[in-house]
Amino acid sequence: MLPTEIASRLGQFHSAPAVIRSDGTWLSYAGLAELTAGRRRELAAVGAGPGVRAALVCAATEGVIASALALLALGATVIPVGASLPSADLQRTVRLTRCGLVVTPHAVERTGITTEGGRSWPEIPVLGLLSSGSTGRPKLVLRSETQVEAGMAIFSASVGLSASDRVLAVLPLEHSYGFNNVLLATLAAGGAVILSETAHPRAVAALVRREGATLLPAAPVLFDLLAKSAGVVDRSALASLRAAVSVGTALPRRVHTAFVTAFQVPLYQSYGTSESGPVALNTDGVVDGEFLALGALCPRVNAMILDDCGAEVADGLPGELVIESPAVGLGYDVEEDQVRSGSRFEGRRFHTGDLVVRERGVLCFRGRLKVLIAAAGHKVDPAEVEQVLLSHPDIADAAVVGHPAGEGREEVKALVVVRRPIEPLALMDFCSRSLAAYKVPRIIEIRDSLPRNAMGKLQREAL
Repeated sequence: MLPTEIASRLGQFHSAPAVIRSDGTWLSYAGLAELTAGRRRELAAVGAGPGVRAALVCAATEGVIASALALLALGATVIPVGASLPSADLQRTVRLTRCGLVVTPHAVERTGITTEGGRSWPEIPVLGLLSSGSTGRPKLVLRSETQVEAGMAIFSASVGLSASDRVLAVLPLEHSYGFNNVLLATLAAGGAVILSETAHPRAVAALVRREGATLLPAAPVLFDLLAKSAGVVDRSALASLRAAVSVGTALPRRVHTAFVTAFQVPLYQSYGTSESGPVALNTDGVVDGEFLALGALCPRVNAMILDDCGAEVADGLPGELVIESPAVGLGYDVEEDQVRSGSRFEGRRFHTGDLVVRERGVLCFRGRLKVLIAAAGHKVDPAEVEQVLLSHPDIADAAVVGHPAGEGREEVKALVVVRRPIEPLALMDFCSRSLAAYKVPRIIEIRDSLPRNAMGKLQREAL
């Protein structure tokens, strides 16, 4: 189903619940259709339509959902933003993305900004996703209607989404997974979206039990907290789940094991990007070092793994992951973002900038091309060193960066959050047992915390 058609087809599910509120009350599909129709009239009156960009402030309410569907139906370009964004940051985002409207849960504001003079596209953008990844300033990824539809279809097929599903919306709706998969794909399938006001593990478990949730997509940190709360959260609380899905960043092996052991619920690792849509899903718990592997490719998604010269590499050898999919977006709104991010669009292909290997049909992550460290004449992948550090029982979090050493050289530097005091030399010795000498951190800095976004993804530019 095309995203612009969802609003007009809400009535086909009639009295079935579309949105279940955190207090247990719910809004039927007929009720959501009526609410959306009213929002559509209001938004049309202030000029929402093709060529107009609208920043949608995504509080977890049915009003925001109705506004999203109304904007799509009008052909405007929806740009979801977080409800917790400070006012100054919201205004900066509106200027950077050239939004003509700001749609909040209670009001609509015209900004007077237009998109004139911007890039031209082969298809009209209907969705703009802010993708910061791990490289700092948000990049606006634009997607056409057919690309959004393809992403919804790929997700639905990969997880077997149907009208019988009740999907718990713990993920922020402004997140690409939350907006495309949790919201749009669930409504297109006739399922129910369960809104949550909190990500506290006991509150989430109570919602799952009360509403009979069948799918729980969330960041790895929630599954870690649920596993650690297993003593106070009864196993039966999550019994209605047919699967949980880890989204946003790598799922640690220990978290997967602890969660599945505690609740006997399958926990998948999902891999995708705002630029490409869904890419891979690990439903079998295949591990890759201290983390789960990215998984097998989703339906309708093809992948190439290329060396520095653009030639495909054999299975088992690392290279850049290039995605070919009908869900690959139009491109970045600002052309320079391709250079800055280390990723680029090439028609229906997206060069991710991720280093991977393919082993027996399963993709395994090996780092980011742009963050490789040049140490002692070698290229060092920070992710490899971080995996080793995180396997130490006294390390709670870790990041690895290059530290300037003069004459264009770098040294490997580790930033770590510790559970208990540890001597740097002891940590270096620990790393030397698993890593080549040039990969062992020469500098170790202890921090209280590391900068991570709401999805748990490390923000390297803030280090």
